Amino acid sequence: MKKEMSFVQRLTTSLLANQAITQKEADSVVAMFHDRAKGRVDNFLLDEGLVEREELLQALSQVYQVPYFDVNGYFFEHELLATFPRDILISKGIIPLQVDEDVLVVVASNPEDPELLDVIGHSVSYDIQFNVGIRRDIIEAIEEYYDQSIVLDDEDDYEDDESFEADEDDDMAEDIFDDEY
Repeated sequence: MKKEMSFVQRLTTSLLANQAITQKEADSVVAMFHDRAKGRVDNFLLDEGLVEREELLQALSQVYQVPYFDVNGYFFEHELLATFPRDILISKGIIPLQVDEDVLVVVASNPEDPELLDVIGHSVSYDIQFNVGIRRDIIEAIEEYYDQSIVLDDEDDYEDDESFEADEDDDMAEDIFDDEY
C-alpha cells in the first residue's frame, strides 16, 4: 500500500517541478512543516522570500487541480460577500468571487476541505466551482470588506447628522443676512 503524500510534500514537489525552489529548500520545508497546518507553510514560503506569490499560486493550482486566483487588489462584489456570514468565510478561508449563470466561483485556501460544499450550500443554491488562493490574502480581503462596510455605515450615519447640522447652519446664515443693522 502506497503512503499518501502530505500537503507539504505535494506543494514542495510542485514547487520543485516548476523550479521555484531547490531540492535542499524542499527538504528543509518538508522537515520543518511535517505536522503543521497548510497556512503556515504558505506564509513561511512567502515571508522568507523562498517563492514569489505567482509561483506559490501556480503550485497550489497544480496541487489542488483547480485554477488559481490572486485576490490581492481585486474588488469583490459587496452583495455576494454579504450573502455569507463573516465568521464562516474566515474560518473556512473562502471568498465568493463571481456568479456565472448558475455557477458560483469561490476562491478557497483549501478546495479539498470536505465541508466546503455543505457550508456554502447553507447560504446559496448555486453549483460551485473552486479556485485556489492564498489563505492570508483571502482573510485580508474579507476583513477589508467588513471594515469598509463598518466605515461606510458610520459615514452614512455621520452624513445624516451632518445634513441636519448643515440645515441649521443655513438657517442661521439666512437669519444673519436678513437682519438689518
